[in-house]
Amino acid sequence: MNLSIIGSEPSLDAPVWAKLCDAEKLYDLAKKRNPESRAELSRVIGSILEINVSLRESEMVADVLIRLMRQAEKDLRKTISEQISIIDDVPLRLVLQLANDDIEVATPVLSKSSALNDDDLMYIVKSKTAEYWQAIATRTSLSDQVIDILADAGDFDTALTLVKNESITLTSNALVALSDIAQGSEIMAAPLLRREEVPSEIATRLYNYVGAEIKSFISRNYDIDDKKIYKTVDNAVEELTAHETDNDGFIPNDCMIAAAHKFKEKDMLNMSLLLNTLRIGHIRSFIAQFSVYTGIPVDAVCEILSQTNGQGLAIASKSNGIKKKDFISIFMLSSKIWNQGRLVNMDEVQAAISFYNNAKS
Repeated sequence: MNLSIIGSEPSLDAPVWAKLCDAEKLYDLAKKRNPESRAELSRVIGSILEINVSLRESEMVADVLIRLMRQAEKDLRKTISEQISIIDDVPLRLVLQLANDDIEVATPVLSKSSALNDDDLMYIVKSKTAEYWQAIATRTSLSDQVIDILADAGDFDTALTLVKNESITLTSNALVALSDIAQGSEIMAAPLLRREEVPSEIATRLYNYVGAEIKSFISRNYDIDDKKIYKTVDNAVEELTAHETDNDGFIPNDCMIAAAHKFKEKDMLNMSLLLNTLRIGHIRSFIAQFSVYTGIPVDAVCEILSQTNGQGLAIASKSNGIKKKDFISIFMLSSKIWNQGRLVNMDEVQAAISFYNNAKS
């Protein structure tokens, strides 16, 4: 590579020109497989990219670095890719050069570079192999369009990466595509079930599949009464899939009530258990646990939880020594579930807190 391509009297600022000249000298050493020289070259390239330059100068820098990288060894290109992936103002041509390189080189910019827009990412998905899709699926920010194209690609590892990416919100289209793949794998079904955006109809399909797999696995590997296994798993499936359109739909069954009593016998029926049960959406098990915890009949607990002002829950909580912060958590979580996802407004929260403050302990 000859830096004369940008002229004998460069328009670049002196510091930029000096560093490019240094890079040229170091590149001659890099060709000789000298590790120290390659490390120094990587350092110089990083410092070049940190200099503020004009658009025209930026394109010149890109020309030089692209020519350099085309002849550099993979480990050096990978190092440069890692450096560039966290820099905002980088020439797009340079990032695209790295994004289309070997997957080891491409991964840092595919997973982190903000220079790549939706069109760039979708083009890479359409033109490259699944390894590149998986790198893109790890990004902390993905548009709905990119999420959909990744989910529709039908690649298991890409789908699993999307499901485990907690920084993004999966679209309805993606959830359907991913649930189809997950029905063939408990490895994917389990983390997909834990995502908040999964609707009940998809969760029902997945949980039925996972439940069957769990029963089969335990039967094959443990010397335990099959009937007990099936009862436990079927109860978990019933908990998730029950049709909850009115108060009767929230009535816990005998098994749930018996489980709550067992937790109490083992001194495990505490507020942490109740709140965790509520957070994962098991409202009927929570009602059974709250009933046993407070001594309030199940029917009365259902009536208390259905009140939008929280008065009954406040009285029950205060009289049973439930702290205010736990009462507020129960009120907000149970209201969201009871009212089919409707968020509690601040007036309702304030009213509930007022009832709690005025209730007798």
